[in-house]
Order: sequence, then structure tokens, then C-alpha cells
Amino acid sequence: MKKIITFIMIISLITGCSYFNKKEAKPTNNKIVSKTKNKKKSNTSEENQKQEEQPKHLIVIDAGHQARGNNEKEPIGPGSTTTKPKVASGTAGKWSGLNEYELTLQISLKLKEALLKENYQVIMVRETNNVNISNSERAKIANDSKCDAFIRIHANGSENTNVNGAMTICQTSSNPYNSNLYEQSKKLSNCILDKYTEKTGIKKERVWETDTMSGINWCQVPVTILELGYMSNKIEDLKLADVNFQTQMVEGIIAGINQYFEE
Repeated sequence: MKKIITFIMIISLITGCSYFNKKEAKPTNNKIVSKTKNKKKSNTSEENQKQEEQPKHLIVIDAGHQARGNNEKEPIGPGSTTTKPKVASGTAGKWSGLNEYELTLQISLKLKEALLKENYQVIMVRETNNVNISNSERAKIANDSKCDAFIRIHANGSENTNVNGAMTICQTSSNPYNSNLYEQSKKLSNCILDKYTEKTGIKKERVWETDTMSGINWCQVPVTILELGYMSNKIEDLKLADVNFQTQMVEGIIAGINQYFEE
């Protein structure tokens, strides 16, 4: 009888220990796993959010010209004995009545807002027409910012009113001041011209490579000048001044900037 009682007590003790061990272990393990999973999800979400919030590249926008030109001379490039007027007031639209410096600022301000929405950083050379900033000083603003791209907005003019189309301008591969930036500037010029003309339907002229532009020669960052179209051509002049068409123009420029950084 004593043996039977002893046996029952041993069995009870073993069963009880096993029950309590299972009861304590199960929720503890679940709790740890749950916390780990939540933590991983939280970290991933935070990382994605931080990546989305990270600003893209820094763009400097130069709305070409200004209300009053400055005919004082400055070197065409660092250390050059050749000089040019510091800055001109630009051309004007015979049919739209819009001055080039007004048009370029309109487009530049729209471009700024659109780039900010796409999470780019933007610096404007000017946001009013009443300034006095030479071409070398405009380049200096871009240089000092160490921007990723310097976009200079201009419009064209010709004595021949039939001439039309858009072009971009950059330095040559043998530029004495910044030939090291030729490849980047040429790529930037091609990307913007291709996408701009594709979006707007304006005829594509060419990328003009020249070392005559002081605003390019003084640059130490990738740079392009976009000639939006001819204000001397009736059709293009009226298009460039149209608010709805300007939206397409800006979309084309941004598409070109995006392509430049994606390739």
C-alpha cells in the first residue's frame, strides 16, 4: 500500500511540474516573438519614411537677364583679357508684348515650385526683375552652393521671323576654364533639350557647344542654358507666353533633369 501511495505522489509531482513549465514557457516565447516582429516593422517603416524625406539633388535656377542691362565689362572667364558686358536685358516678344527677362522669371518660378514638390533642393539666382547681377556673379552663386546642376533659362530672338525651335548651350571639350565639366554639361544639355522638345512639341534645334558664354565659362558645376524658343517667331512667342503651355514647358524641363540624374 505504501508503494502505491508513493508511486501516485511521484506521478502527481512530475505531472504538476510539466504543466507549470508549459504554462509559463508558452506565453513568454510568444511575447518575445511578437515584440521582435513589431520592432522590425517599425524600423522598416521609419527607414522608408526617412528615405522619402531625404531631399534630392540641389538645383540652382538662373532666370536669364534682368530689367536693366549692365554694359560694364567683365572678363569672359577667370583670368581672361577678353571682356563682355556684365549682363543684358534680353529680347522681347513682338506679339506677346512680354520681355525676355519677364518670361524667364515666370518659367523659373514655376520650375522652382515644381522641383520642390519633387523633393529637390532649389536656389534661385533671382526672384525679381529689379536686380543687378552679372553673368560671372550668377555663376558664383552656383559655384558657392556646390549644386548638382545649374539651369539657366533664356529665350531666343532672330531677325528672321520664320526661325523657330529650342536649343541648349554648353561649353566645348576644349574650354580653357572648365573643360573638365564638358561631359556632364553636355549630358545635362541633351537630357533637358530632348525631354523639353518632346513634351512641348517645339522643334529641336541642337546643343550648341561654345566658349563665348561668360555665364558658362565662370562655372565650376555642371551647367546648361536652355533657349526656350524664339520670341521673334509669332507662333512660338504666343505659345511661350501662354500660362497653360508654360506648364508643359516646366514638365519637360523637370523630365530632363530627372533623366540626367537617373542615367
